[in-house]
Amino acid sequence: MHLSRIVRMVVRHNASGWDEFVRLAESLEGKGEPVHVFFKGDKDEKGDSWCPYCVKAAPVVEEALKLAPENSHFITVVIDRPFWKDLNNPFRKDPRTHLVFLPTLLRWKSPQRLDGEQVSNKDLVEMLLSDED
Repeated sequence: MHLSRIVRMVVRHNASGWDEFVRLAESLEGKGEPVHVFFKGDKDEKGDSWCPYCVKAAPVVEEALKLAPENSHFITVVIDRPFWKDLNNPFRKDPRTHLVFLPTLLRWKSPQRLDGEQVSNKDLVEMLLSDED
């Protein structure tokens, strides 16, 4: 008898910019499934994020996603540098996101969040992504 391996997978989404992110996040609300959001800087002409902390955090988040509940959603939101530098941009001002740092990893509609260098901490990221409450 051949046993197949079960691979846990979250449903992954990508959004570029505020409007696309809000439409996507709102469409996932009310499904009773956890939604995590990873905000990071977009890539420059060399293919690297303009945000050095985002470069450091990305592989940590990617690895920790293996522990996320399979019924959860994971949205990666890329933000371009000129938009981020505007202190009045909606990522910073909207109470649902209220971003101060990039990267930020949060549970949508929850106080659970990691900001800046915290997103490079493997234990903290694993705890946030694997907690189903």
